[in-house]
Order: sequence, then C-alpha cells, then structure tokens
Amino acid sequence: MAEALLRARQLTRRFGGLAAVDGVSVDLWHGRIHAVIGPNGAGKSTLTNLLSGELAPTSGQVHLGSTEVTGWAPERIARQGLGRSYQKTNIFLPLTVHENLRLAAQSRAAQPPCHGRPGPADRPRNLAHL
Repeated sequence: MAEALLRARQLTRRFGGLAAVDGVSVDLWHGRIHAVIGPNGAGKSTLTNLLSGELAPTSGQVHLGSTEVTGWAPERIARQGLGRSYQKTNIFLPLTVHENLRLAAQSRAAQPPCHGRPGPADRPRNLAHL
C-alpha cells in the first residue's frame, strides 16, 4: 500500500487547560481532496498550524512521507515540500508579478535568505535567467 504524504498521529495542542486539538489522527494522500470542517472554535486552524509547523504539538507526531517532522520550524518543513497558504494572501505591490513569484520561490531555495534590507542597487535588473 502507498504511503500517506502527510500523516499525523494523536496530535494534541493545549493552551493552559484548554485542548484546542485533542488526539487527532489523519492521513493525507496524493491525488485526493481532503477537507477539515467544523464550527468556529473547533480547532481547524490549530490543526493546520500543527501540521505546517507554525505550532508545536503538546503531544503526538507529524510525518511528511517517512520523515518525522514533529516540532520542526515551518521553513524547514517547507523545504521538504509541504507548503501552506493562508486565507488572505499578501503581495508586495511595488514588485512585479515575476518578482513576487521569485520571492515566494526563494523560501524553497537551498541558500539561506538575506536578512538585510536590500537597497535599489541590489534589485535585480534582469530576472530572465530564473
């Protein structure tokens, strides 16, 4: 049998005495549509944050393929191929479409991002090579 792309086992996240997610297990498969539904406050966003690394679980495990990624930082998980989108997207209006896409793609680059603030001289003049 094929391996699930993303697998969570007994995920729990507590905030003080409140269990926002309590013992959730899920398998997400290639080529299938999956949905998490429930009323406001049911823990949908918390579950998504746990799967993507935005939050560390109080207990439980997350596997991306055969690799356990529990507690990994979101950028490390993203480099393994798991991306996350938000309901409201943000783009940088001064940048071109191509520059916005390039910036998004850099999150998957092998090189660490530049943490300095680039000036006008640092702006690429020709992005055709990408």
